[in-house]
Amino acid sequence: MKQHIEDLLIHPKVLETYSYRLARLLCADQRICVRAAMVHDIDSRLGTLTTHGAVAARWAAEQGEPEEVCRAIVSHMYPFGPLPTTREGWVLVLADKAASFGDFSQFLRGLLNGSSLAIRRRLRESDPFYRGRPRHLPLRHRLRHRKIRRGRLS
Repeated sequence: MKQHIEDLLIHPKVLETYSYRLARLLCADQRICVRAAMVHDIDSRLGTLTTHGAVAARWAAEQGEPEEVCRAIVSHMYPFGPLPTTREGWVLVLADKAASFGDFSQFLRGLLNGSSLAIRRRLRESDPFYRGRPRHLPLRHRLRHRKIRRGRLS
């Protein structure tokens, strides 16, 4: 697998990532941090908030990733998952939280201008995981349907 992504490890865009920058700042192994960051959410849908780090770490191990990469991945959901035991694990925790905060901030801005829901719909339509799954009505519609069934609404 290394030969497939070796060029990415020195690409300027990768060198701008949170994991690379934090690794430098915290004197962690940059190669381990970048590799862990690249695969830490693989198969995350197969786990829960507390277990998807273990799911991704298992996948990484099956692909031949070093133990250090897997150890960083397994704890990246701290405090919902296990406590990181390495400097690289802490880098991945901090980088993941920083990226999540940025994504969430962008989503909130999108709620104000209407773009977030349109993007969400487009992503759901293109994601094979969601194809064929029943779509749930928004909460306000579910509540309205419940009231209608109970005869409370005319």
